[in-house]
Amino acid sequence: MQENSSLAAAPWQLSGEGYVVAVWQSSNSNHNKQKVWRSRGQVQLLIFAHYQQSDVGTYDEILHIPNLKRGAIKGYPSIAKIYVSSMASVINGQKNWGIPKELAVFDYRSAKQATDSDVVVLKTTNQHPIAHIEFQVRGFKFPISTALIPKRLRTLVQNWQGKRFYTAPEAKGQAYLARVKSWSFDPVYFPDLSKAKVISAIKIKDLEMVFPIADVISMS
Repeated sequence: MQENSSLAAAPWQLSGEGYVVAVWQSSNSNHNKQKVWRSRGQVQLLIFAHYQQSDVGTYDEILHIPNLKRGAIKGYPSIAKIYVSSMASVINGQKNWGIPKELAVFDYRSAKQATDSDVVVLKTTNQHPIAHIEFQVRGFKFPISTALIPKRLRTLVQNWQGKRFYTAPEAKGQAYLARVKSWSFDPVYFPDLSKAKVISAIKIKDLEMVFPIADVISMS
């Protein structure tokens, strides 16, 4: 893996492919020793990305947004849990956008044939299983772009080390309808979405993303 451990200031330009899964979970609690994820009757997102190019080289990423209407503050979503495969991404994600990235080990196996599955296996740096997901593309291709979404509705808000970061990513690509064939999670490390109702799933190929400079305010 190509990786640059030095600081890489925003904006970033990234390209690759990935999945976006929306789920409805009517009642859910996932615990670990330090944190509790709780959401009742909310649309939640799981996003997986396989970045083949970025400002810090190639890396994989998986994240969870537990509430599209309320994150760090009311009216804005926030990333509650996120793992990446690159320490450079961890460091710069925290510094540039206040995103609470953690390091993990990824094994992404892309389907060789249309009938095969894309498989994502995620483990801690100590090789403890976190998640195992199988996706399958099943639909036609259509263009997708955040240009159709008002900036206010795609702005993430993250609180990090006494600062509040407002970031509105931009993305476009070719989307395909998909399904989750199976998935499992260790709730100690990642919210357990296995019992949630999948509302929609899409695979995005030829993904191009821009993570702009964040608007940052002090919380002190």
